[in-house]
Amino acid sequence: MKRVLRWLDALFFPPRCAACGKLMHPDAVTHDLALCPHCKSRFEGEMHSQCPRCFLEYCACRCAPKSLRDRGISCYVKLAPYGGDRESSVTQNLVLGIKKDPSHRAVGFFASELAVGVKAAVEASERMREKQGKAPLETVITYLPRSKKKVRRVGVDQAKELARALSKSTGYCFRQLLVRVHDGASQKSLTKKARTENLKGAFAKKGENVSNFRVLLVDDVVTTGAGMAECAKALSCAELVAVSVAYTEKKRIK
Repeated sequence: MKRVLRWLDALFFPPRCAACGKLMHPDAVTHDLALCPHCKSRFEGEMHSQCPRCFLEYCACRCAPKSLRDRGISCYVKLAPYGGDRESSVTQNLVLGIKKDPSHRAVGFFASELAVGVKAAVEASERMREKQGKAPLETVITYLPRSKKKVRRVGVDQAKELARALSKSTGYCFRQLLVRVHDGASQKSLTKKARTENLKGAFAKKGENVSNFRVLLVDDVVTTGAGMAECAKALSCAELVAVSVAYTEKKRIK
């Protein structure tokens, strides 16, 4: 019945592609399709573009920036590159969409796409722990909190919504483990070094002890990794996995 109601609603209010805004067939709603065929094809091309470090496709790449590796994060799950010569990429259009409207359909789409890589990373970690004779870890999902100013502007934290959607797609429990202590200046125009200085002490651990947990730390985009690194510093857990929709290529940040 719900499926029929959704289709009737889509018939009178046709869905649009989450990336380009093109009108889509009403069946797109009942099949949970967020992208038109053209944008879907382009997005898949972006996911399958090659990582310049490990030469794997981005959606299979687990490379982590040095700032994350230095904080003990060796595994980083992402979908596609962001920025560089991809200013009009589907990935960028979708990410900008959820920054402006965290209820955007792209949130659920990203979560379902990320779930595949996240589950694979967790399963690989568990196999390694088993070989080493270590006990399995419980996995929880948390997020990198936005600045209060940004949350007030759009009403919701897109990283939080993405983490919640990823929890629904994977079955791993969602918990708010971090709070934003101070906002600092806007990161957008800062250099890599300035970004790191700007976020020092910006996050603190909240609530329960997660020392025996595997924590999946979610953000929409990782640029220098300064925010993720500060969150990793605040958390004290057995294993930390970074997760984001996209990673900004190094050439964009000096």
